[in-house]
Amino acid sequence: MISSPIVTSPALAANADEEDTSGIDLSCTSHCDFLRVRLAGEVDHFSAAPLRIMLAAAAAYGYRHVDLDTRAVTFCDSALLAAISAWCHHGRTVSHTSTSKTVRRLLTMERDLACRKAPGACGVRGR
Repeated sequence: MISSPIVTSPALAANADEEDTSGIDLSCTSHCDFLRVRLAGEVDHFSAAPLRIMLAAAAAYGYRHVDLDTRAVTFCDSALLAAISAWCHHGRTVSHTSTSKTVRRLLTMERDLACRKAPGACGVRGR
């Protein structure tokens, strides 16, 4: 298992309190071409870098499916969506085992926006 706690550098933190609470914990286990990724903490543009790197390396090594466990994610933004989207190229898939309320809200908003852009793609017919 790979485990990598990530925290914001003091230069990037607005104050000392943020330094202790920013960043993600990332752990990953694998079996055949399947990865199980657990995320905890805050996922934003800066803290998502280890996730993006890990997913890029997994793709290079031929992994095809990622199962995300985000039950301990307390904040996320479009950086998480971008990492997931980048993974889903060339037939790779992603599933969500456990999601926090925060992640579920982000995924729902993304799905709703996609349905508005292409209603037929989401099984909804425009009137």
